[in-house]
Amino acid sequence: MWHFVLLGFWFVLFIFAKVLAQEPVVNIPQGRIIGIKTYTKGSIPVEIYYGVPYATAPKGRYRFSAPERHTGWSRTFSAHRIPPHCPHIGDQDKDNYSEDCLFLNIWTPRRVDGKTLPVVVILYTESWVRGGISLPCQELASEDIVVVTVMYRLHLLAFFTLGSISARGNLALLDQYLALLWVRDNIAAFGGDPTAITLLGHTAGAVSALHQITSPRTIGLFQRAIIMSPFDIWKAMDEQRVIEVAEAERISREIAQLLRCDNDTDQEILRCMRERPLADILSIYSNETWIRAMQPIPDTFLPESEQFLPNSLLVALSTSTQQNLQLDVLLGANDLEILNYNDDKHDELIKRGKLYISDYVNNKLIPEILGLFSMDSAALPMLTEAIRWEYWIEKSKKDGNILNAIESLARIESSVQWGAGIALIATRLARRVGRLYVYRYSQPAGVDIRGLQYNLTGAVHGSDLVTLLGDAMMLQVARRPATAEEIRISSQFRNHIVNFIKFGVPGDGKLWRQYKPNDENIYDIRSSGTASINYRSPDRDVKFWLHYLPQLSKVLKVVEKSEHLSSDKGESRLRGGVFALCGVAVILLLLLCVCAILIHNQRSRRFTVTDDNHSKIGY
Repeated sequence: MWHFVLLGFWFVLFIFAKVLAQEPVVNIPQGRIIGIKTYTKGSIPVEIYYGVPYATAPKGRYRFSAPERHTGWSRTFSAHRIPPHCPHIGDQDKDNYSEDCLFLNIWTPRRVDGKTLPVVVILYTESWVRGGISLPCQELASEDIVVVTVMYRLHLLAFFTLGSISARGNLALLDQYLALLWVRDNIAAFGGDPTAITLLGHTAGAVSALHQITSPRTIGLFQRAIIMSPFDIWKAMDEQRVIEVAEAERISREIAQLLRCDNDTDQEILRCMRERPLADILSIYSNETWIRAMQPIPDTFLPESEQFLPNSLLVALSTSTQQNLQLDVLLGANDLEILNYNDDKHDELIKRGKLYISDYVNNKLIPEILGLFSMDSAALPMLTEAIRWEYWIEKSKKDGNILNAIESLARIESSVQWGAGIALIATRLARRVGRLYVYRYSQPAGVDIRGLQYNLTGAVHGSDLVTLLGDAMMLQVARRPATAEEIRISSQFRNHIVNFIKFGVPGDGKLWRQYKPNDENIYDIRSSGTASINYRSPDRDVKFWLHYLPQLSKVLKVVEKSEHLSSDKGESRLRGGVFALCGVAVILLLLLCVCAILIHNQRSRRFTVTDDNHSKIGY
């Protein structure tokens, strides 16, 4: 009998193992999808569905067109492999790209009780022309969150425009928009809650998230947004850096001519461009003079019903008449953000030495930074000295470690490009969204998006994303497991993000207050006990660039005006000074004459009195 009991036990165990080993299956209107199952370090099962198409392949007659919904498939779709990526500059995996790249990757922990889970949709590329690595999101999903990553077009394939509906540009944003519609319509089949969607963007994906927030077409598609390390954020603040529609169209036509598509009509140009081999399209990617046009533009040339971006970010965030958004927003960046963005430049500075770095800071970097601000040119020398005293002089007096010089240089550039830039964006967003939280991530000794580890006292670009995604990301980029300390830091940072995705609040409300126009609170995410001599609080950086420096400029301007001695008739400052000195000399001469007369009278009076006295004594 025990033999049958034991046999039955092994049979049940076998069946249970087979059930666990079964590949997960999802049915959506497009068709049946079969994925894979993996387990995180905490033994939490996570289902993964790679390469689910959300749009028709943008090839052939669909090239340079707005994306169209995928019509579906008749057989079971196998979502087992990471799909090919969209063509981009600096592609390290040139054997795995395709125009057919509009896919989603989905991770879901799928609760056994059937309860729907909050959803986070991640947008990530390094710029509008450069892509990024595929993100492993199983650890984030193990926090009871359904995670979706979106692939979208880049460079010319995304931003070619002829100023018409047939070649409208902004295709990267339209790809993202269609992906959000897909998530809203289908995520429930993966265990996600379509009414609890957070849009998370990193680098160019963060700027994409800002555009999606301000587009009237996306209202209601997501309820929260996380904006991490936005790429070139000053474009949203400086109207001189906003690309004009006419310039984007001019450059697009120049590219068409180079590709021998200089036809008479726009339709003929577009047909020619669609017939060009992909290799011909990619051949012009190395031309950096055209990269400026490869970015979103206002599409006011379209009928109002077709417009996706009626305004630039600058206008959309600055217009007080815009309606308030029912969104919770989390916004932030790293304290050494510039490192990893410009590694080629920093490598060259290291080779040239510390003296060259000092000259570079004084003669190139600081003047370029001051160009971001509208300040009186006469005040620039004094403002330059103020920046040097605040960020550079004391640091340069320390030991000759060239890495310290690079870190000090990075703190100058990062504090203004991202620190002050984030504060300016936050001030505008605070007036329009429901709740806004702002942070700076300054945890030292992190690994960047390429797996490199820096011996610095702050966080470089990409280290926040690696920290968020944890050990799986570390294994992918650094080819090693995370250390115990890295796991601890990752857990702390991920807890903030997860809390915001689930509840709209990233942390303790007493410590991390909302950012408001009259309460500009920036929360510094940094482990206790890691302060260093190079540490600067985010409040100090923001106050220096946005309060102290402008006030100093105003004071210097007032002083300059007070020193101006030109007359109303336009005499020169020198002539006015001479006249003033002559006037003072005449007045002094008159005073001297008066004094001489007074002295003479006083002497005459004194002698008369003395004589009288002497005459009296003589008797």
